[in-house]
Amino acid sequence: MKARTPRWLLPAVAALILLVTAITALSVESRHDSSHGGGQPTGTTPPTYVPAPGGRAGFGLPTLDAFGTRLDTPIDPAGIALAQDPSTRPNPALGPQYLTAAPAGIMWQRGWNTAALPFSASDGPIRVVDGIASGFADTPQGAALAAWDAFARALAAPEGVWQRVVAQRFTGGGQPLLDRFAHSRADNPNVGRNVVVPAGFRIHPDYHPDFAAVDVAVRTPEQISYGTWAMVWVDGDWRVRVDDIDALWAPATPVASLADFGVWQ
Repeated sequence: MKARTPRWLLPAVAALILLVTAITALSVESRHDSSHGGGQPTGTTPPTYVPAPGGRAGFGLPTLDAFGTRLDTPIDPAGIALAQDPSTRPNPALGPQYLTAAPAGIMWQRGWNTAALPFSASDGPIRVVDGIASGFADTPQGAALAAWDAFARALAAPEGVWQRVVAQRFTGGGQPLLDRFAHSRADNPNVGRNVVVPAGFRIHPDYHPDFAAVDVAVRTPEQISYGTWAMVWVDGDWRVRVDDIDALWAPATPVASLADFGVWQ
């Protein structure tokens, strides 16, 4: 059997940028149509937090991402970590399904009134400090949550925060990686708003407690594509390993079906 050529980082950011470009184009078209049809103005951003009577403490009224998936609205715009119960983590005895099984209590929170940030009640993160999430479990699920969290925060967090996200949640890349993220953010001002809940996750079978290759599928109006991200366990947490910055912006890989992915919604 021919060995699979590693492509750990090739479509990572490209998948997100493809998504952002597609949704932004639709948003512009929608605003154009509404401007000729008496629609409501869309130039202002709604408040991040609207109290929900009888709702969950710390959260306002939920909303939807661009594809209709629920996003909970935290009082803290950087998100609120959930109480953890490690006993509810997916069981490795599940076999191959273990590598696509969703963490317990998965919740997608609307970070900074824009991006879909992942939280769980079993695999982290256990804290959010100064806009940076940390304390992801040393499990396949923890690696996958940390992967999406790192990219979502790097693309959506405000100035002064996203730079610290890149410095702390990525390993390798240095200043050139910061420069590339800055360029992508400048080219796509709505990038955070269009970081939606992923369509699916899967972790490669060669998972080890210190390394995970994570496939994350994202949906665009035209197709589903996935990126593969290398995650390494460094200083007690998962970080995105960056070997080739240019490869991060390479084309995403289209996929015809989510049959091999876990849907974490």
